[in-house]
Amino acid sequence: MITLMLLLAMLHTGLSDISGYEELQKNFRMKLGLSQRPVINENINIPSATMDLFKLTSKQKMTTHFPLPGLHTATANTARIYHNKGSAPIKTKSKKYRLQFDIDSIPEREQVKAAEVRFTMKYDQELRNDEFIHVVLHDIVQPGTKGLSKPILRIIDSKSINMSTISKTESFDVTPFLERLSKNNFKENHGILVQCVTESGSHTHLLSVFDFVSPENTLLLVYTDDGTSQKSTLERMMRRIKRSVDAPTVPQKKAKKKREICQRYPMYVNFTEIGFSDWIQAPGGYDAFYCKGECKFPLANHLNASNHAVMQTLMNSYNSSKAPRACCVPTKLSTQTLLYKDDDGKLVVKNYQEMTVDECGCR
Repeated sequence: MITLMLLLAMLHTGLSDISGYEELQKNFRMKLGLSQRPVINENINIPSATMDLFKLTSKQKMTTHFPLPGLHTATANTARIYHNKGSAPIKTKSKKYRLQFDIDSIPEREQVKAAEVRFTMKYDQELRNDEFIHVVLHDIVQPGTKGLSKPILRIIDSKSINMSTISKTESFDVTPFLERLSKNNFKENHGILVQCVTESGSHTHLLSVFDFVSPENTLLLVYTDDGTSQKSTLERMMRRIKRSVDAPTVPQKKAKKKREICQRYPMYVNFTEIGFSDWIQAPGGYDAFYCKGECKFPLANHLNASNHAVMQTLMNSYNSSKAPRACCVPTKLSTQTLLYKDDDGKLVVKNYQEMTVDECGCR
């Protein structure tokens, strides 16, 4: 939050300290878990499932957690997206298919909380009846050797789908698959085996149910917690606020007469203006707001002043040399969802805390 405010201040007040600007960009990227500025191609194909997750998460403001029923995402604030790299089935009557995701690591500070595979379903008119299709996903613990041994498989999730009421996408919980990979440093990633069976016991052709032709239509979403969900302490927030005090645009004596009481003011952060639009895919910007104004004695009730701020203001009123006035700072902040690409070029949906000022007060 403060980083973005400083970036805007540097651009709009004419400050041209390039090294300082680059340092601020680096600081913001580090908060997102990026070690360097991502290199982005001009034409980026964002899967619909990824955009749906972004839109769903953007609706919530008071928590960084993903609102996904059935998945253990209670503390997850980051979603990493991986495309299926497996070749489409050559035979149209294929009964089994191996999904392959090139996930070889997770940032060290992030802890896996949940994972799912999202499929794009096909509307095959011949299958759109009251029959149920039973879909089973297996973790390939160890691949088999043709003519010598069978693969070692472990069922990780299954679901019965009514083909007459089939939805656009279907999700399967593959958390056990990710947990096994993370324990082995992602060195034994042999993929996931998908199998379909009808109620009658016959195998269903996979290409009649799933769209495996386009890689972006089969996604692995890994939900992690980077440990930043816990809010900053008030003391830390105040130190950061004091370091980012705006430079006055008019002489202090003239401005003093027109100073307003502590309140929230509009501020729109445009990612194009601050040079982030080439790697932040969505949104194009957002309403961040900022706090400004005086905390005069006596402090009004609507200023949401802490007991300490009341005492400090009282002391300042009694003797200004004893203590400065309390500061006008954000007292309530909410999250903002960002969709961007990481160091490896993978799409990431992240709920970034303390990005929007909801309320201001004296502290």
